[in-house]
Amino acid sequence: MPDLPQDSFLTELKDEDVEEAEQILPDTTISNNPPSNQDNGHFVSQEPDLKATRNLSVLYEDLENEGDDTSFPIHKHRRVPSETGSEYDTDLEDAESPTKAEYDSSGIGNYLKICEDMNMRPVSHFMRQTKNPSLSLRYQSLGCKKTVAITQALASNTYVECLDLSDNDIGCDGMVSIANMLTENYFITELSLEDNKIGLRGVANLCDVLSEHSYVKHLNLAGNGLTDPTAVVLGEMLKVNYTLTCLIVRQNQFSCNGAQAIAGALLSNDSLNELDISWNKIRSKGSEALGKMVASNSGLISLNVSFNGLDALGAAAFVKAIKTNSQLVNLDLINTRIPGSECKELGKALAANTTLKIIKLGNNPFKEPDIEILFHGLTTTSLYIIGLEDIPLSKGLYERLQEFEREQRVVIHYGKSGGNQRSRPMTSSALRLDEFITTNLSKLAPLVLAKDKDKTGQLTVTEFKECLQEAGLRLRQNELNRLVDKLNLKDQVPHKEILMGKIPSVLERMRNSAKRKQVTTESS
Repeated sequence: MPDLPQDSFLTELKDEDVEEAEQILPDTTISNNPPSNQDNGHFVSQEPDLKATRNLSVLYEDLENEGDDTSFPIHKHRRVPSETGSEYDTDLEDAESPTKAEYDSSGIGNYLKICEDMNMRPVSHFMRQTKNPSLSLRYQSLGCKKTVAITQALASNTYVECLDLSDNDIGCDGMVSIANMLTENYFITELSLEDNKIGLRGVANLCDVLSEHSYVKHLNLAGNGLTDPTAVVLGEMLKVNYTLTCLIVRQNQFSCNGAQAIAGALLSNDSLNELDISWNKIRSKGSEALGKMVASNSGLISLNVSFNGLDALGAAAFVKAIKTNSQLVNLDLINTRIPGSECKELGKALAANTTLKIIKLGNNPFKEPDIEILFHGLTTTSLYIIGLEDIPLSKGLYERLQEFEREQRVVIHYGKSGGNQRSRPMTSSALRLDEFITTNLSKLAPLVLAKDKDKTGQLTVTEFKECLQEAGLRLRQNELNRLVDKLNLKDQVPHKEILMGKIPSVLERMRNSAKRKQVTTESS
């Protein structure tokens, strides 16, 4: 090792560290002359030895771990005193000043380092999508460990807005890592965690975050086996969270207590637009609580309580709610055991309601006289669609319902089980758009408002089509183009009526025209 000045920073290293450094570093001499590419006896520039660089990095880390206060960072400038006592700049200062590394807005660099530290193979499907607004990792068998690595990387990601981690067996610990990520990531607004066994502890951590960091607007917790205590936790979160617009908790284990907890929270929350609580174990008292909530809530646009047990008590509560509610657009009551005795009052309630557009009553224990009574009370209606799937109809009743369709300009869905029935008709593009707007207002509204930056209440035709596609409208591009052309909107699309749940008059005329064509086709 060449002789070094007494005050050189290398003399601060321990002897054994110097010996190890001698095996790594090439022989060099520090002089007053600038570095040169020619061998002048003082310094020879050469390509860096990557292996040596890595070993040196390890050496520096070991020194820092030993608590040596004299350890030095690689990128800091140091002044070395000369033999005469004056200071001079080393060759480190001749180079350009080091700049801060560019921010990794995708999180890929951080993710690769995490995977290396965890001795884990990176998930290529994740790496390909880190710059997409929608990141789907469904059915990737991630488990807890891979989920932790992904969520740590997503903490710094600024691209992803919609994150789908459904069916990955994440578990409680994985759910905790997702909750921690949401405290740092303010860009994710849609989160799907379906079928992940996240448990009470995982949901509790998530709700703690959502109670303070209100950025997620769409939350899917379906199929996680959640029980009533979890519903209580969700209810407490809903009491203070006014950003969430869609909550999906279908296919869980909520019973009456769970339904009462969620319904109680929504009595004071008018921000939630869509609730799917279908396929649970909700019976009379729980369904009654939901019905009373609907009667007073002014925020819900779409409610799905199908495949629960309303019974007489819950059915009566929902009938009263339909009479008074002026906001609900879509109500799904399929297979809820509504007794036929409620059909008369249900028909009157549907006739009185002017905002409900879609009601689904299929697979309920209605007999033919019950259907007759239901439609007898339905003397006038604002409904677009009435669902009667899986309810047997005689030939005579079938013909009378066809006549009702023509008179009231409403579409009735039949099918799937015996009797004189027809399958659900293939709707035109106009009707598909009509139904889509009605049932997806909670998704469409924020997209439209975001596009309308000048708050004019209007969008260009291109912006309108983009909003429909981003909200999930499944029409081929040529179908969508033809549909917009038929609207005869040359430059601007007035969206105010759409956000208020009203179909523009031109679209209303298209809807009626399409229905008349369907009726003509069926009669022929």
